[in-house]
Amino acid sequence: MNNKTENMKPQWIPLSAIKDNEKIWSGSRVRLYNVGLNVANKSENYYEYIVSDIYANSQFLQLTCLSQGEGGNIICVLEKDKQNHYALGKELKYKMGMENTFLYKE
Repeated sequence: MNNKTENMKPQWIPLSAIKDNEKIWSGSRVRLYNVGLNVANKSENYYEYIVSDIYANSQFLQLTCLSQGEGGNIICVLEKDKQNHYALGKELKYKMGMENTFLYKE
């Protein structure tokens, strides 16, 4: 393994650090922290969402909650970049807000 590969560990990146032209693909995961869950460990106070396609809709992606108790709920839809199969970072920032929101980067 070279240093470049070793430094590319999967991690949660704040949306504020994501470029506006970052490609947000179906399958990307997003976490929204400080959601008010009654948990002992505050690092577990989040809802996790997955970006996914919408059946029979080629214009938008949806963010669906994966967290227990809220699973299946859709928080928002992202308009896809025209003629592409992804949304842009600026669309995710606009729809989710940047405070307490993180994108999982692999």
